[in-house]
Amino acid sequence: MNDLMSLRLHRLWKKDLIKKVKKEKAKVILDLAGGTGDISSSLAKHFKSGSVYLYDLSFEMISFAKNNKNISYKNLFYINASADQLAFKDSTVDIITLAFGLRNFSNLEKCIRECRRVLKYGKKIYVLEFSPSVNEMISPLYEYYSSKIIPVIGKKVANNKSAYEYLIDSIKNFPQNKELENIFTKNGFFCYNRKKYLGGVAYLNIFTKI
Repeated sequence: MNDLMSLRLHRLWKKDLIKKVKKEKAKVILDLAGGTGDISSSLAKHFKSGSVYLYDLSFEMISFAKNNKNISYKNLFYINASADQLAFKDSTVDIITLAFGLRNFSNLEKCIRECRRVLKYGKKIYVLEFSPSVNEMISPLYEYYSSKIIPVIGKKVANNKSAYEYLIDSIKNFPQNKELENIFTKNGFFCYNRKKYLGGVAYLNIFTKI
């Protein structure tokens, strides 16, 4: 789905996220909604003296990551649990990465508060997500592609048109990026930085716990 939505550019966006995170000093890193471990494994390889936790609600995705010999690192650990009750003590995490998972959380603000609870003061969460805040010039083309083309591809390739329609709707109903910043601010974060990709199809927001 991420490949379809971004014309495979999401892979470059993730690499950009990883590049920024590697500049940080960290001992405990939480890759929330880490899926099959593409970000977790890169960070585990870089932060050799630290611990990286791949955290996801999907047991199937975590199992895939654990059985992938290409991403097997002694400092990479796996937690199968929900984001609204993070299995960490207060103020114990140095960095949180969250790529293309925030819009699927059932209780957005509760999960954000949980992220703030487990982060140490002054530490950051890197949030990479698709956004409805698309540039007006490309918005008509993007709207047609996402609403008309992608569900058809989903039906033909994955035989699951409704799932792809849900994913499109999850982006349309996601907060505009400024609104998202306000939600994080309301819940104890400061917007440290932001980067827009492909005219606003996706954003990387970096929030700091204050």
